[in-house]
Amino acid sequence: MSSGKGILFTPAELKRITLPNRFVRSATYEGYADGDGIVSGGLADAYRELAGSGTGTIITGFCYVSRQGRAMHPGQAGIDREECTKAWAGIIERVRKVNPKTKLIMQIAHAGRQTLSKVTGCDVVSPGEKRCGYFRQRVRALSSCQIKRIIEDFAKAGRRAMRAGFDGIQVHAAHGYLIHQFLSRDTNTRSDRWADRNLFLIEVLKAIRDRCGEDFPVLIKLSHSDDGSLTTEDTIETVNAAADYIDAAEISYGTMEYALNIFRGGCDVDTVLKVNPLFNRMPGFVRWLWKKRRMNGYLERFKPFSVNYNLDAAVKIAGHTDVPVIPVGGIRNLKSMTDIIAVKSLAAVSLCRPFICEPGLVNEIDKGIWRESKCTNCNLCAVHCDSNNSLRCYYDHE
Repeated sequence: MSSGKGILFTPAELKRITLPNRFVRSATYEGYADGDGIVSGGLADAYRELAGSGTGTIITGFCYVSRQGRAMHPGQAGIDREECTKAWAGIIERVRKVNPKTKLIMQIAHAGRQTLSKVTGCDVVSPGEKRCGYFRQRVRALSSCQIKRIIEDFAKAGRRAMRAGFDGIQVHAAHGYLIHQFLSRDTNTRSDRWADRNLFLIEVLKAIRDRCGEDFPVLIKLSHSDDGSLTTEDTIETVNAAADYIDAAEISYGTMEYALNIFRGGCDVDTVLKVNPLFNRMPGFVRWLWKKRRMNGYLERFKPFSVNYNLDAAVKIAGHTDVPVIPVGGIRNLKSMTDIIAVKSLAAVSLCRPFICEPGLVNEIDKGIWRESKCTNCNLCAVHCDSNNSLRCYYDHE
């Protein structure tokens, strides 16, 4: 097998879908929806640029399956009702005109305890009652009836995505959102049948299969571990438990409890305090005091950026399952990309921030003029996800 860049332009054969090349735009919050979760034409323009560059697969930002499950981000897209389906169909139609070969995958999610009740207008829920240290909201433990209703919400969302014209869906089971909360020992403290930490995810996948059929592609996104309640061995068990229902597993890390451990790199504290709704309503004196007395301790909790920081875990997981595995996190240069496919034998490479600052990078790799990402990992793009701004790069690369 060649280790040159050409291998990145070979198809990735998954169980129910063939990706046209090995480049995946990982799910990235985009902020192109209105207050009702209806996406706008600006998102089509962003996807058209990626598709026109030759990006083989685009996974949408996380779309909520119910109002209760939406995150605090003001421009988050939904897939909880038919109006959303129609809007997404229009987006897909416009992208297909640019590149009909690009695979479009919708990521569906429920925030669980990682949201605000003033945003959802609903109780904040989770498997148990433990609050998230980041959101600090009162949490209500889900009843069995409520759990079954959310499973149905996922199934209906998957069906809507299929009817809108998506080539598949990705179930978001990572980053501390609701499915991750069931997988975690820290948040799943139940004593009923749902104490089986893989059960909720499996029931979600079964329900999606029932609604969408056996041939509809379904991927999952998992954190291979987090900050203490989930291990890579747990994730191997989860992937194998889900193997009959899924086509690939994208491997990430962490939860929103310590969000910078998900994407790693810079943290512009002043910008965070200015745009993040969890902080910007605090009186100026309180923010000053926090920076003076607690900021350093807070920042010490975060892991430093390193290239390919989830790759070792992804390789380990791939070695214990037949499910195709796709790593995301810190993939920044051409050699890493080719090695991931040619040497590590993983299915594809998943990129987030590099596509934000260089949406045309696939075309530049094809032309032989791209070797390393211009992304500085400043994370201003991530910080501004909590603002009213749509996704863009904030760093001046000139």
